[in-house]
Amino acid sequence: MRFNNQVALVTGGSRGIGRDIALALAREGADVAVLATTEAGAEATAQDIRALGRRALALACRVQIADEVSAAFARTAAELGPVQLLVNNAGVSQPVSLFDMSEENWDLHMDVNAKSVFLCTQAAARQMREAGGGAVVNIGSIVGQNAIPQTLGYCASKAAVDHMTRVLAIELARYKIRVNCVAPGYIRTDLIEQLAAAGKFALNLLERRTPQRRLGTGADVAAAVIYVASEEAGFMTGQTLTIDGGWTAYGYL
Repeated sequence: MRFNNQVALVTGGSRGIGRDIALALAREGADVAVLATTEAGAEATAQDIRALGRRALALACRVQIADEVSAAFARTAAELGPVQLLVNNAGVSQPVSLFDMSEENWDLHMDVNAKSVFLCTQAAARQMREAGGGAVVNIGSIVGQNAIPQTLGYCASKAAVDHMTRVLAIELARYKIRVNCVAPGYIRTDLIEQLAAAGKFALNLLERRTPQRRLGTGADVAAAVIYVASEEAGFMTGQTLTIDGGWTAYGYL
């Protein structure tokens, strides 16, 4: 029970990787605030957390809007206690070529994927500083350091997350707050399935390109988050841990 009676907050926790992370934290003893764009989506995960014997709070929050973030963290502190562990997981991906890309597409990626990390980490760090420390885990991507065509907004926003992790780590270390990033490769989620159905990806080709010959799972990412957030990684901060089945190590198509 690495996080027994600690309070965690997970953004984008209604499905996919975020849901798996939230449940993994609960299994390790944490009480969890689940943030999603709708309360109904967050509540489905919260119910499963309660079934594990932990407290859970379901909150509707658009994580790119400062007032909504402030309200979500205030309610979490009031009902569960101050946040000791934050997982910045919320994200969007809408691949499009440069010539077809709109300003709205760019802003959406930067707001949801990067601005939310700033807003949520700021809110969490204020509570952690008063509580004597904590841990932040940002969910980045292999495209934070590797370029893939037709994903300009997504790549740029995840590169921002990668570098923000280092800046936040050195700024918050004095308050005993660690900040790290977990960068997944191709994970079989609803989003990947939808993009594959839209012709953006061929799942069998992604599996063949991955040295382990499979896509990752939410459980793979959740296990990495558990380690990075725990005291087992107590001297680790400002780092990005890649979970990709060997994708970025393999230099050929």
